Amino acid sequence: MKRGRRPLPPPWRRPSRVLWFVLAVIGACWLTLHMPESRMARHKAEPAGIDAPTSRAHRPAPVSETMEADAGEASLAAPSVPPAGGADAPAPRMKRHTPPTPAGKIFAKMKTFGRLFAIVGIAAFLGGLMEARRWHMALARVMGKLARMARLPEIVGLAMPTALCSNAAANSILVSSHAEGHIRTSALIAGGMANSYLAYVSHSIRVMYPVLGAIGLPGALYFAAQFSGGFIVILGVLLWNRWYVSGHGDRPVSGFTPADEAPLGWPSAVEKAAVRSLTLLFRIVCITVPLMLCIEWLLKNGAFSFWEQYVPDQVNRFFPAELVSVVAAQMGGLVQSSAVAANLRAEGLIDNAQILLAMLVGSAVGNPFRTLRRNLPSALGIFPVPVAFAIVLGMQLSRLAVTLVAIAGVIAFMHYVLY
Repeated sequence: MKRGRRPLPPPWRRPSRVLWFVLAVIGACWLTLHMPESRMARHKAEPAGIDAPTSRAHRPAPVSETMEADAGEASLAAPSVPPAGGADAPAPRMKRHTPPTPAGKIFAKMKTFGRLFAIVGIAAFLGGLMEARRWHMALARVMGKLARMARLPEIVGLAMPTALCSNAAANSILVSSHAEGHIRTSALIAGGMANSYLAYVSHSIRVMYPVLGAIGLPGALYFAAQFSGGFIVILGVLLWNRWYVSGHGDRPVSGFTPADEAPLGWPSAVEKAAVRSLTLLFRIVCITVPLMLCIEWLLKNGAFSFWEQYVPDQVNRFFPAELVSVVAAQMGGLVQSSAVAANLRAEGLIDNAQILLAMLVGSAVGNPFRTLRRNLPSALGIFPVPVAFAIVLGMQLSRLAVTLVAIAGVIAFMHYVLY
């Protein structure tokens, strides 16, 4: 019997990870204490009633600088007028901004990160509970009905639920049946693409709940665009297979069996969800919090000023320099990217529409790297070479097309509605 990989213990039971945690907390405190004052906060357009921020190229100066400039101009342009209370009346003094104390800086960041941790932790717990109870298997039932509609062989429908747990295992079932001559190449391609979509959805569900907890509506719209676009592509592939095999006498799907694992009991499911949620929060402290503070420190020190200098204003209007950091963070994962975006939104640097745009752009930019690093090598190790290229390129190109359409829709919304 093939043995599965032994699960790793929680990170707080590993001394090296605990040391990493401590160093990350110390580094985060140091960055917070040495964080420069924000000079990049966006101001809302009050007269027009639009809550979308202006671009950095047209961003007004900070309040303190504006007041000092107005006072200087008034002293040069207007004659000296004695105060209304007489010559001895004291001149009005301008209220100065008191810089926060080190303890105040730490406390302010703890409040910001505390809200983020609470929301992300609860969302991750609920997501782990749903996965442990296997509620996502309802998607397999929907795909089973579509497989019958597409007149796919029975083995293809039987492999689909397995893809929610292991894409490689599901594809191995199809390849074995194809080698024995039980299914056609067209069914192998259609089944491989359907398995790829189900595996993508299953993987995305694991990170979807923390992302939704961190950024809310932009995350929901991002996953809705990705899932619905991919579903439309798979539906088209299945309709094509129905047309292609019409009259060939292929045996249709008569049903499907659930995946091997049964749903966990409620006590075990709660324990598994709690461990997964705490593990995610532990990792956020070790990786995401230092990343968020480093990006904030770079932004406030003008490290991305080159973007405004060399990028046309039409591009900078929709995609300012702050979004570059969100796209870069997405190379490390959606959870890191959403946490960085949530921090920048809390600082008033970006809005919801720009977060959605940055996540879509990050998905499009990372698509070729994911294909070459993970998807294509995995497919070449299972499928025949022509079939592997057909499945991987078909899925990745269609996913890229869906993302580009979504990007165009967000830009059009920002142009005609927000800005």
